[in-house]
Amino acid sequence: MVRFRGLHIVAGIAAMGVAAALGIIMGLNNTAVFTSSCVVFVAVSLWVQSRVAKSRTRLQGLPQHLPEGVSLQRAAERTTERPAERTTEPAAERAAELAAGQLPTGEGTAA
Repeated sequence: MVRFRGLHIVAGIAAMGVAAALGIIMGLNNTAVFTSSCVVFVAVSLWVQSRVAKSRTRLQGLPQHLPEGVSLQRAAERTTERPAERTTEPAAERAAELAAGQLPTGEGTAA
């Protein structure tokens, strides 16, 4: 069975149509109808996508919430096999350059 992954898009398009109809009934001009419909599309799409992701997480049996003080980035780092020295060296070099008043390579003023 193939999973349908576009539910949030379909819900956004349906909400966009409803918002457009309401805008026309309210007497908004075409620009206002289009703009409000696009805002509704984005809002509904993001909301439905987050709900679908939460329900899929529950179905897969993954933990709902991370423990206190653990971010997603730190959890991802734990699963990889990278040594900590390699991940901290570029940040330390950048901090040393900024403390010395130098701009990192590739960055400068537009003038």
